[in-house]
Amino acid sequence: MLNFVLMQVDPTYDKPQLRQLAALISHAAFKRLASSTNQSAYIRRMKRLAGFRQLSNNRPSNLNELISFSYKILEQHYRHEYIYKNKLLNDYVLKHFALTDSVLLNEFRVGSSIADAVLINGSSKVFEIKTELDNLERLERQLADYYKAFTEIYLFTHYSLLDKYVQLIPGQVGILLYNESGDVVEFRAAKSYSQALEITCMVGSLRKPEYTKMVKRLTGSLPEATPAFFYKKCIELLSLHSTSDVQGAFCAVLKDRMDNRVNSQIQAGELPAYLNFSFYQAKYDEKAYLRLVNNLSKNIL
Repeated sequence: MLNFVLMQVDPTYDKPQLRQLAALISHAAFKRLASSTNQSAYIRRMKRLAGFRQLSNNRPSNLNELISFSYKILEQHYRHEYIYKNKLLNDYVLKHFALTDSVLLNEFRVGSSIADAVLINGSSKVFEIKTELDNLERLERQLADYYKAFTEIYLFTHYSLLDKYVQLIPGQVGILLYNESGDVVEFRAAKSYSQALEITCMVGSLRKPEYTKMVKRLTGSLPEATPAFFYKKCIELLSLHSTSDVQGAFCAVLKDRMDNRVNSQIQAGELPAYLNFSFYQAKYDEKAYLRLVNNLSKNIL
């Protein structure tokens, strides 16, 4: 098991520097970390942005320690979206739900919006993340879209922004807070709201094999139609059922995206906590996983 090392953080980092460092602590960056054995450019850039040369003692000695150090800088000074998503998985989902019965989806399209994260277990929860770096644009539209496919919505934001958002969102929207201690706390539980559910929106959020499976589950058969009209016929068949029944089948199909192998690795704590969200979403094969572990152990001194 690789250790998540925390070190003293130098507070003198400017915004452009932090923004560039955040690009190296992201799902896309971590996926690249598992795709190549040559990480010299990544290491050089992170060392420069993290102020490696200015550290007088206790310098990171391998890439894992350097990423941990950089992650801590961002936690304190530039909490971008990946920090929130990783916090959501580590400090909310893993503490309150069993991965054996849940799936957390990233960047899930609903209508004209993209939900930051969706949790499917006994219920369906959407998480809209608003960091200190975000603005209020599209929030009303996003919430309206999410209620077309899901029944519970949570706004996840920093505790310092609570007063601003509590005045803007409907009372049924739950609120999760990233508090001063770095913990995730539930300020307000979401209330289930199903009046806005739309069958066409749910189907439109799925891949073809998934909405095909949903039709088969609800009706016991598939429509006889040419490929050009198959989608339309599926909508027609599903529209004969209640929106609540369709939503139940919709969530069941999404839950089938669960990967038990990845769940086991996450729960075993086989990787540093800063990697959990990216690892959970990427579903690396064994070769990529071993390459990632090897890269993290590389000496950088």
